[in-house]
Amino acid sequence: MFHAEGVYAVALSEIDIGILEMLQEDGRASFSAIARELGIAESTVRYRVEKLKESRVITGFQAHLNPRRVGLGITAIALIKVNATEIVEASETLATFEESHHLFRTTGSYDLVSVVHARDIVHLNDLIERIKMTQGVREASVEVATHLVKTEPKYKLRK
Repeated sequence: MFHAEGVYAVALSEIDIGILEMLQEDGRASFSAIARELGIAESTVRYRVEKLKESRVITGFQAHLNPRRVGLGITAIALIKVNATEIVEASETLATFEESHHLFRTTGSYDLVSVVHARDIVHLNDLIERIKMTQGVREASVEVATHLVKTEPKYKLRK
């Protein structure tokens, strides 16, 4: 199965799925706890996790933070139009912005969509200016999120 970013889906065994489900629920789960729950050897869990990391199914482990509780009071969505000949360079530049937490190349009216977090309106205005001044950016529209309805970091792995 081919995905837009040029990465093929990896065939996952039932053991892989079990490990991934447990790690999505608790990224700090020990290999021994996972092994006990799944009824397999700890060495199997360790080996499978390494293989899942090598194949980039697992891309890291981190705590999920509430941006507002760490001083980033504004969440916004930047809708960006870019000159076609400069899409790669503009994407690479925008990806370096520490305020950008998701950056997507898209189809439709906009070329890029970025979810950004800012401390306050002054910080957001500065960010908007930096986005607009980025080489290749033709237009940028920013929508401030007023209410978080859903964020789901876990993926359903079973059909």
